[in-house]
Amino acid sequence: VPGFSFSTGPFEIQPGDTFECFYTDTITDRQLNVQTAIGQQGPGGHHLTVYYADQKAPVGHRPCNDVEMLGLHQIAGAAGGKEGIIALPDGYATKIPAGKQLVVQAHYVRTEPGPATVEDKVTLTTVDDANVKAFANSFVMVDFDFKLAARAAGASTTECVVPKDLDVLLLLGHMHEWGAHYKLEKVDEKGKSLETLYETEWEPLFMSHPPVTSYAPDKPLKLTKGTRLRQSCSWKNTEDHDMAFPREMCVMFS
Repeated sequence: VPGFSFSTGPFEIQPGDTFECFYTDTITDRQLNVQTAIGQQGPGGHHLTVYYADQKAPVGHRPCNDVEMLGLHQIAGAAGGKEGIIALPDGYATKIPAGKQLVVQAHYVRTEPGPATVEDKVTLTTVDDANVKAFANSFVMVDFDFKLAARAAGASTTECVVPKDLDVLLLLGHMHEWGAHYKLEKVDEKGKSLETLYETEWEPLFMSHPPVTSYAPDKPLKLTKGTRLRQSCSWKNTEDHDMAFPREMCVMFS
């Protein structure tokens, strides 16, 4: 299978959440067409996400910040050493233009005390130009504003309007281990539910391997411009402290 692998090298993580961005020395010398990624992480690894950067940065790593993430383009993601949860159907790929620097984001959730040294590896599976039927990109809905009180249940909803006609090939919800229920619906302007697109009772395992709804390329989920989407998440916070993004999440990825 065409593709290539690279490593972050050893790095240290602290207790709690770690979002570390690795600016690699890999600069694409030609256009690459990526179908999926396979990642390997140490204990506490939550996910690996691969991006390309519009502006090159010095090779090395540092904690990710929101501003720099706005200049990165997501290529693929993986968790648990298995095929990427963002795997595309045969013949479909995400495009990386020539001359782009590859960036890896490693997310860890360490519950043990003290630091630990880990090393992450990622393999990108690519598709030859002649075998690409169409290119795909990501459409994501994120709730940044919820707050969960200590030792209490909580819930939050967010809405967005689809900006243009989309043909969706895969759809999933994302929460962490305190998630209780996830739901994504089409709604009208008054908030009346028109159709449920994705719904599941949440389990801690789904944090890294959520249920994925896939659509055949000849029968995609069609979201027309102006469609209203409502995302609903509920949680059971069993910890003795309040919680918010990114320790918990409410995300739709497609």
